[in-house]
Amino acid sequence: MIIGLVLAWQSETALADLSFDGKNRFIMTGQRMTVTLANEGNQAALAEVSLDWGENESESVQPLPLAISRPLLRIEAGKKANVEVFYQGVGLPTDRESYLLLSVLDVPPAAKTPHTMNVALRHRFKLLYRPALQSTLDEAMAGLSWAVQKDSAGRLIAGNPSPYYLTLSDIETIGANGQLCGKPIEHLMLPPFSMQPLDVSACQPASLRYQIVSDAGNLRPYGATLSPDQKNHGSAQR
Repeated sequence: MIIGLVLAWQSETALADLSFDGKNRFIMTGQRMTVTLANEGNQAALAEVSLDWGENESESVQPLPLAISRPLLRIEAGKKANVEVFYQGVGLPTDRESYLLLSVLDVPPAAKTPHTMNVALRHRFKLLYRPALQSTLDEAMAGLSWAVQKDSAGRLIAGNPSPYYLTLSDIETIGANGQLCGKPIEHLMLPPFSMQPLDVSACQPASLRYQIVSDAGNLRPYGATLSPDQKNHGSAQR
């Protein structure tokens, strides 16, 4: 997610000069991870890096058991710089993934034109801390279940019995006649060991198509045939 933060009378051209080695998410294992920032612009960049809880933990007083080595750093034009993320070794669950947000603020230089404010871009990335788990992500994707409640029209339950966070994209529910049951669901993130009801009241779904995001940020297509009142599993599509 990239959020532009600006209100100005006039707007100078905003360039997103920072890149992240092509990554759109980060998977951390162990107690140390390196994040590489590249400045593709023609002038030095100032980056502010921070971490926060990704879900309900943000409302608690529990401190983060992780730290950033360089919360504020200057990157010369055309150069790269590394930031280390450290985990103290305790404080996160050992039986499932933990979801955090890595935030990088691309701080712009001072505006040179009167009555003008440059645009600051904040990049937010999912950072999943993954302890040693018995199952694999591929098994988690295959284990994702779907259930249609026969007595509750248009109610579809997605179930994730795995210790992984599963991120789904472009979920299309399809009726018996091949029609779409409403608009596709663009994004759904299922926490470990969770169930999520989906409203598809436009028609009774008979099948669905969806994509699951891999560790590399790629989309893997899946499809599933739905039978009422039982758990249905999808299969990978080509």
